[in-house]
Amino acid sequence: MSLEHTVLEDAPPAAPGRGQEVLAILQAAAHVLDEVPGAVHQLGNEQEGELVTALLRLHGRSAQVTTLVTADAADRGAVRESDAATTAQWLGGHVGDGVPVEPKSVRMMAAVADKCRDRKNTVIAAALRDGSCSVESARTALHQADKVAPVIPSADRDEVLGWFLQIDPCLGAAGLTLLTRRILARFAPEKLSKDDEKLERTESLSWSTTATGMTRLVAELSPANAAILKEAINAKSAPRPAKPTDTTGNADATATAEVTGEGAAFGLRFDDDASANGGGDSLKDERSPGKRRADALMELVGVGARAATGDGGVQASAATVLLTMDLEALIVGVGGATTATGDTLDAGAARRLACSADLIPAVLGGPSAPLDVGRRERLATKAIRAAAILRDQGCTFPGCDRPPGFCEVHHVVPWWAGGHTSLADSALLCGRHHQTVHRQGYMADIQPDGVTWDLTPGRMPGHGSTAA
Repeated sequence: MSLEHTVLEDAPPAAPGRGQEVLAILQAAAHVLDEVPGAVHQLGNEQEGELVTALLRLHGRSAQVTTLVTADAADRGAVRESDAATTAQWLGGHVGDGVPVEPKSVRMMAAVADKCRDRKNTVIAAALRDGSCSVESARTALHQADKVAPVIPSADRDEVLGWFLQIDPCLGAAGLTLLTRRILARFAPEKLSKDDEKLERTESLSWSTTATGMTRLVAELSPANAAILKEAINAKSAPRPAKPTDTTGNADATATAEVTGEGAAFGLRFDDDASANGGGDSLKDERSPGKRRADALMELVGVGARAATGDGGVQASAATVLLTMDLEALIVGVGGATTATGDTLDAGAARRLACSADLIPAVLGGPSAPLDVGRRERLATKAIRAAAILRDQGCTFPGCDRPPGFCEVHHVVPWWAGGHTSLADSALLCGRHHQTVHRQGYMADIQPDGVTWDLTPGRMPGHGSTAA
């Protein structure tokens, strides 16, 4: 059996004939677990903590061992000899009645088990065997290694997998994915750009009604667009100290603050001065973090809706995003940028954000020395945007009919290449075509009566061969 030399080759030796005893002990342990809820009240606080520690170890360790045993079953032919068409079906067929195991968990363990049968993944099998890697982290490491290995040919697969296994387990799959993006930004920026372009084409937003009558939003966004959304919501979801609304009819007492939608719901009025001074009779913002983020999202949607319909002021920018990147990455378009929330963006996405977002670029040169910090005056002003709307009437890209409310102001000559914030250097582009222009490096001729695009790739100043 080849598995004897892969998955189980370093397993601790069991005493001869102990297999049946181990099985019986595990079956008894499963019955003991059923007694735990009725016995918790007999334990003290310290013992209850010890119980939780033991249960968590059982939870994580059982998934690891189940994966290894499933790999062994597939390797010795038990899966093939069964009626199951796949390893996942075989594993799912052994889920007992009433056992709360999610189908996606079964599929994940089966997928990792199949991978562990391959000699090139012995590092992952060993990590599961010694308990240093969760099944989910193993699956992510295997997937991400396939992306990273081709761009670093000097590193063998074991070394690449080792990089992922060294990530703090507390960071989970997100930490492993972030490592991949940083490696690609360093060694294969053009691949990162193409991957992100593919992600942008498959973005989605959906909603459904829950049993309680709430609506659940599910969005899958590319890294660049997710960065804009997260920064915009984080900026507006901070706790806001509040004061009880004066109900005595004293006009002077209520003139200092306006009751907002969320404040009215709690009978509160927000006082920015009290917040800034940190004193007075301010009350704690009782909204949960999730509620604050939901309120921030609705506020942003409201502002956008008013701007799109002409009922509100035109917004000069979408969100404030802090980016850190090397000067070469910004000018040549090679490498990546890091947001304040830790997301890694390709250089093309960073350039696009420089037009549409309230970007604060901390551009680094030499030994991380700040060369320039972007200023808000660099962005299109309300007056310039209004003039661009009057001139362009919507997205200026050939064949696009998106209205102004769906458009961003694009610097035709990018600001990093010496462009100026002026109507003569501005053109309206919808989000999709704004991405296209930056990725392809298109240029435009701007006249007082309109914009004409030259769809020759790479003409944008500073657009390198790998720029996006």
